[in-house]
Amino acid sequence: MPEYTGTGTRATMPQQVTAAEFIAQARAALADAGETPTWSDAELLLFLNEAIREYSQHLPRVVETRLAAVAGGRRYGLPVDTRAVLSVEYPEGRVPACYLARLAYKSRRFAGAGAYDFLPRHDLTAAPALLLSFDPVAGETLLVRHTRPQATAATVNDYLTAPSEHHHVLAGYVLFAAARQLQAAEQANPTGGSLLMGQLAANARRHELAYLNALNRILTQRQGESGVVVWG
Repeated sequence: MPEYTGTGTRATMPQQVTAAEFIAQARAALADAGETPTWSDAELLLFLNEAIREYSQHLPRVVETRLAAVAGGRRYGLPVDTRAVLSVEYPEGRVPACYLARLAYKSRRFAGAGAYDFLPRHDLTAAPALLLSFDPVAGETLLVRHTRPQATAATVNDYLTAPSEHHHVLAGYVLFAAARQLQAAEQANPTGGSLLMGQLAANARRHELAYLNALNRILTQRQGESGVVVWG
């Protein structure tokens, strides 16, 4: 279904950014654009992926997975990196949409309640799963809305999945990681004495605090977002 703004124009998604474009911006912020840069593209890509993994701990992406119901099938595997299940629509396509309630599968009310439970993955022995309390109808579809980590960039040509308005947080982490690397190199092989070591440590801490402050501002804003209150 098309989405429109209040002016009647069609709403558009923010511009996608590749890892290469992000790295170029990060290099400019590091003032490292000379003929012999301090950090290679591979190092900055490594820093970026560290930033994405850290960001994902707090702000994962929300995706939808469709599962084909099987007669008598009550357990369905989910993508291995599923963090949490937000909703389960069953059967998909009804108007208004019909959502299953979540109940703990160990609860006495679970059996026959028309509900689901999410079994997360805690190690590598089993994939996360969706557990139903009833036998679904074969041919129907379960629409599962759940969270997954933001996609890391395997190459510089990959697009970032984190929203572009949050890229300053990723950049803040990259600056912190670069400053931390300089500090670690000086500690391993001192060249400028205690004064330089102190300056590098202070610079790394400054970038770390700037990154954390930017992240916390977004998390605080998310907490204040409006939501639907369900009564009863």
